[in-house]
Formats: sequence, structure tokens, C-alpha cells
Amino acid sequence: MNSAVFIGAFVCLMANLVFYIGCPNQQWFMKRPLSFNTALFLSSALLVISTFIFSSTFSLPAAIYTVITLCMLLLGTIPLFTRYTAPLKSGSSRGTGLSRDESYATYKPHWWLKIIGATLISFPFGLFTSSLISALFFSDTPLDVRSQFLMWLIVPFWLTPLSLIFFAKKPWPPLVLLALITLLEYAVLQVQG
Repeated sequence: MNSAVFIGAFVCLMANLVFYIGCPNQQWFMKRPLSFNTALFLSSALLVISTFIFSSTFSLPAAIYTVITLCMLLLGTIPLFTRYTAPLKSGSSRGTGLSRDESYATYKPHWWLKIIGATLISFPFGLFTSSLISALFFSDTPLDVRSQFLMWLIVPFWLTPLSLIFFAKKPWPPLVLLALITLLEYAVLQVQG
């Protein structure tokens, strides 16, 4: 296998690590070493570099699909990296020495809202995003090749926002942003079509 594949996968891993470190809900450090905007900018730049590296081995659509799929996998597993260590032992014989900060008592995870909202909004987002990619970049590609590629491209665009919603403390800002992007994509498709 080509070494560019390993380098591209490593750069993609670094992009996802940087993104996780800057997220408000990251649990590796007591205080975030990077602000969210800085982490988002750095991770986006690293993802572009990773896509460029993969495109030296694969076609550009395959490189984009590879990066998106790797991001889905990594964003689902990176938060669990530190969960495999043994818990701290307390001085007494009862329980562990793990403690939670004071925000834990008032924190409400909003799991149902995050799951239902992101599922309902990210599916049309996946459909419209793949349609826009088809219209902008693959208009000259034969229909059977284009339809197969775009069919598989819907899944990462659907599941990536569904994964990312759990990095937010409050579910409303990302859901509103995703809904606005989806409406904008729909409008562009209506004007274009």
C-alpha cells in the first residue's frame, strides 16, 4: 500500500484530535488547551491537507469520501481513548477516587433532543449536500457512476452532523445552524434546478 495513504490517515487523525481538544465537552484536560474557533480552523486546514494527500493516490471524490468516513469513525472513538485506563483508587476501601466538577449537578445532556433533532435535520442535509456536489462537480460523469458515488456519499453527510451534535453542551445552536445550512442548500438547488 502506498505510504501516502498512511500519511493521509495520520493527518486526518491529527485533525480530529485537534478538533476534539477544542470542543467544550472534551474530557481529556481540565481546561481546554485550544479555543473552539482555533481548533475548528486548524482541524479544517488539516482535513484539507489530508484530502490533498489522499488525492495523490485516489481520485478526488474517493479522497473526499475517505476523509469524511475517517472523520465519522474517529469522532465516534476519540472521546473513548482515555476511558480504557483504570479508575483511580480512593484512600478508603469504598468506591473510586473519581470526582466530578460542580457543573455536573446542574448539567442536563438533552440526549433526546440531540438525537431526534440531528437525525431529522441531518438527513435532508445529507441529501441536499450530495445533490449540490453532483450538480457542481459531477455533471459530466456518467449517470450510473455518479448515482452510485452520491448514494454512498449521503451516509457520511447524514451521520457526521449526528455525531458532532454530542460535542455541543447546548443542542440548539448547532441544530439551528444545521437547519439554516440545509435551507440554504435547498434554495440553491431550487434556483439551479
